[in-house]
Amino acid sequence: MVSTAPAAIEQLSAALDAVAALDVHDLSDSSLVCGIEELLTVESRLRAVQTRWLGAADTRDSTVSECGRSTRWWLIEEHNLSRSDAGSRMNLARQLPAFPALDDAFATGEVTAAQAGVIVAGLLSCPLEVRDVVEKELVNLAATFTPFHLGQAVEAVLARLGAGQDESERAERRHGRRGVDLDQTFAGIGSLSGTLTPEVYEAMRLAIAAAGGGAPEGPEDDRSAAQRRHDALGVVASHYLAHADAPAVAGERPRVVVTIDRAALLAASCDTLAGQRWATLDGGLPLPPETARRLACDAQLLPVAVDWDSGALNLGRTTRVWSQAIRRASWIRDEASCGFPKCGRPPADLHHIVWWSNGGRTDLDNAAWLCSFHHWLVHEGGWTLRRDLDRRYVFTASDGREFGHPPRHRQPA
Repeated sequence: MVSTAPAAIEQLSAALDAVAALDVHDLSDSSLVCGIEELLTVESRLRAVQTRWLGAADTRDSTVSECGRSTRWWLIEEHNLSRSDAGSRMNLARQLPAFPALDDAFATGEVTAAQAGVIVAGLLSCPLEVRDVVEKELVNLAATFTPFHLGQAVEAVLARLGAGQDESERAERRHGRRGVDLDQTFAGIGSLSGTLTPEVYEAMRLAIAAAGGGAPEGPEDDRSAAQRRHDALGVVASHYLAHADAPAVAGERPRVVVTIDRAALLAASCDTLAGQRWATLDGGLPLPPETARRLACDAQLLPVAVDWDSGALNLGRTTRVWSQAIRRASWIRDEASCGFPKCGRPPADLHHIVWWSNGGRTDLDNAAWLCSFHHWLVHEGGWTLRRDLDRRYVFTASDGREFGHPPRHRQPA
């Protein structure tokens, strides 16, 4: 792809190449330390420029028209930023224009991106009538305060100016920061992180302890404390799925689903299959054969061997409503993922590739799982979706540019 970036960006890249080519071992201690200080300032200034550009791209929906993604998800899916990092960058990009003194200090490298984020959070909780005064004072404090200590100073500054919050307001702010992130990692395992409210933390602590996450169960228990808590959390989740009157999800009650290819199931014995092939959980994570065999002893396991030729997967024009068989088969085929290339959002809707209103059929081959954003994109957003001869999903923008990826979907047996 030919770059259309401004010439100044290319010059900046060339200057960086020149700096990278320097032999640091030839520099004096004074030159090395001064150089690092300058690089830190340049880093902050560059983040400020990035922030302004991200704000402009977000306002203009540039990444939507060019890449079929919102700006935040473009950072996540195209540039591999974490969700929290991308969210912090976009929050700063959207809020910074309202604070000119902070914007100027950020642009000159006097304030780092982390400090700017802390200051913006403090200013948003500050009454409008004193916001300008607080902004200037916090910018001044940034010269000597780390982001952590700057955050501690925010409430002190507000209190000194008569704009402090009482305990109930602070509690409300803390409650607003609650949240849990559950993601897949490149290593093929799950990642859990987040911030819990006091009552949820206490309930979770007690549940994990009751499920075996406390002291070792005996001298043979060589698990670390973190590993015991991990295993106990799995017990808590499994117990809920087994006993709670849980609501249905996408037409089905929640359950652990382990998927295996039908042809492989018919062609091999259980032992041979377990030794050669990994199973797949409904969320897309691979499952070692030993674990799959252990789960097979659990009544909550739903083994799935899809019969792709079943007539239940083709309803034609008899109805526009997807059957549960089609929903399950397409979910497995699409590997529990949105059809847009590298999309990290969870699928939300099963879409008729050829719209029902345009004569599309309610068949498996005409079904595509999409997240809510990309479902909007192929309707109100003016994009189109088709499947090519290699069974790839191909999205086409309004100007004719196509977005696809190599086949990754399971093929019918």
